[in-house]
Order: sequence, then C-alpha cells, then structure tokens
Amino acid sequence: MASPDGAIAVRAARLPAAERRAQLALAAAARFHQLGYHRVSLADVAAEVGVTGPAVYRHFRNKQALLAEAIATGLDAVDEALVRTTDGSLDDLISALADIGIDRPDLWILLQRESRFLDPDSGAKVWEQWGRITDEVAERLRRERPGLTPGTDRLLVAAAAAALSSPSISKTTLPRMVYERELARAALAVLRLRLEDLPARDAPVGQPKDEAVEPVEPVDSRRTEVVDKAIDLFFHRGYNAVPLDDIGAAIGMTGPSLYYYFPTKADILVAAFERATTRLAADRKRRAVSGASPSLAELISSYTAFCLQNYALVGIYVCESVNLPPAARQQTTAVLREGVREWVVALQELDGRLYDAVAKVRVNAALSAVHELVRVEDIHARPRLAQEIDAIAHAILVHA
Repeated sequence: MASPDGAIAVRAARLPAAERRAQLALAAAARFHQLGYHRVSLADVAAEVGVTGPAVYRHFRNKQALLAEAIATGLDAVDEALVRTTDGSLDDLISALADIGIDRPDLWILLQRESRFLDPDSGAKVWEQWGRITDEVAERLRRERPGLTPGTDRLLVAAAAAALSSPSISKTTLPRMVYERELARAALAVLRLRLEDLPARDAPVGQPKDEAVEPVEPVDSRRTEVVDKAIDLFFHRGYNAVPLDDIGAAIGMTGPSLYYYFPTKADILVAAFERATTRLAADRKRRAVSGASPSLAELISSYTAFCLQNYALVGIYVCESVNLPPAARQQTTAVLREGVREWVVALQELDGRLYDAVAKVRVNAALSAVHELVRVEDIHARPRLAQEIDAIAHAILVHA
C-alpha cells in the first residue's frame, strides 16, 4: 500500500495469535529495558513489529498487561530451565540460567525497575513466580550444601542471580560461549563460597576507622535536606511515584520555597546522582595522588563500604538512572566506567592472563552483586554483611 508521500508502508506478515503475542512481548521487553516503562507507548511497540496500534489491543488490554507478559516470558524460560535440569547438577542449572541471562538481558531490569508499575494482581503473580524460582534454586543449593546456615542460602542465591543478570547493564565483545562460561563460573563461585569460614575483621581493608571524609557538595543545609528526603522517597516509592510537592511537604517546604532550590524534580535526581559520583571521583583522585596503586581487595572493600553507607543512592542508581536527563546520564556513566577500569587494572595485576573483555565481564558481575545486596534492607542486620559482600565480589572476580 502506498502512503500519502509515496513511500511503501511495510506491514508485518500475519502470524498466529500466540506467536504475535510473544513477538509483541519481546519487543516491549527490549524497549522497556532501554527507555523505561513511562517512555514507551503501545504505538512504539506496534511500530517495532510492523503492526498498527489497535492490533496490539487484540492481544493486550493495556500497557500494564504487555509489561506483565514481557516479564512472564522471561520467568517462564527460567522455570523451563529448572524443569529441564531437575535431575542434573547445580552446574547444569547455572549454565542454563547463564544462557537465559544472555538471551534476555532485559529480564532483571524489568523485574527490579519496571515491575513497580504493574497492577496489584499482575505484580503479585510476577513476584509469586519469582519467589518460587528462588525457592527452587535455594533448595538445589542446600542439596549440595546441607550445612548452610539459615539465610545464607538466600544471600548467596541473590548474589549469584545478580551476577548472572549483569548482561542487563553491560555489553561485551566476548564470544557467546566464553561469556556464558564466565557468568556461570562467577555464579557458581558465589554459591560455593564458604562465608562461615571468613576470618574476623575489625575494619574494612582500606577504610581506617578514623579516615576523614572531605565534603563532596557545597554546604547548604536546606538544599541538602531536600536531596536527602528525595533520595529516601525515590528509593522507597520510585521516582515517578513521588510528586515534587510531596518532597517539599515532607520537610515543611512548599511552593516558591522549594523551587528556589530545585526548579524541577529532575534537578533533584541529578543532584542525588552528583552526590554519589562526586564522592567516587574524589576517592579515585585521592588514590591517584597517593601514588600507590590500590589492591583489588582495597577497591572492593572501599566500594562496599560506600554502597552500604549510601544504599538508598545505590537503589536509585539501579532503578532510576533511566530517568536522568541525557547529559547527566552520560556524566554518571563516565564516572562509573572509570571505576570499572580501575577494578579491571587491579584484577589484571593479580592475573596477567586476563585480557580486558574477560576482566570487564567479571567486574560488572561483581558490581551487580554488590549493588543488589546492599539495597536489600532486610539483610542489613547480618553482623558481617560488609565482609560477606567483599568475599562475594572477590569470588566473582577471581573464581578461575
């Protein structure tokens, strides 16, 4: 059919309903991952697969239903891997899950970031299915390690899942077979880590108790108060669910008073990210000035301590960086890439056989595990959590 301007309109070939539904779900998953739920319309997804907007409604009643299906297709693949490896070893299961992590890099982000926008019934179904999956993986782990203490199995499974999900936040030039092997080895190294054998430690390596921390933002108590409250609200409710007026009301500031400090909500989000990136950049500068290259253990311990002290900021990074204005997102990405490079160099000093692509995959897997664990408030009561996270990151990095 010719369009008004003479171009030929390309339409998708007719597919059976089930195939079209799966096609739409996968296209939506990729767009939600890249742009975030609120920046994607049903018309965008329709155009992606070459159908009309109304055609999408024949398969999904609304965008929430499409999101639910996008997540469910990924979780169904995990369920199928569990069934397929029922009689196999833990290694077989983790290899299958690593394969899914590469095939569906969107799944983890959709679970952690976008599932908040599901209706209550769909959200409950998604998290019930995810709960059954983690229960089954934990049970498989306990079969191999029956002496695990209560709670430790869950900690290790969460860290291993985060390592397997690292393709959601990073890309690689590694051949698929090598990439899958690296992810599987990282996850297995976590699952077989003996946290109960960790030696006692008074203070994290590289973080003396009396270390002075330089201020990283101008002293303005009212502005700082706004950012502090916004970080807490964004972390617990999500950026899109927090109106600017709610932030002001939470600290007794309304109308023009709040706008004096931050004209828009996006400005507050940028200020929150700048707080983290400025501190991380200052830490790197301090290490560079000292002239001594930090060891991998020092980098891990320093970063874990920072993340635990700023776990809400870490949670916002995981779930809200997609809402940053482009310039601020690029700046944040640049600072984090510098950190990844610093870890890669330290890792290669330990093992000179590692080339950059492999080292980078391991570093991103370790960082994913750190970010996932620190933002789970329920586990903060573990008395040696910082040391356990350090050990988990180290296991991922040097598992070979």
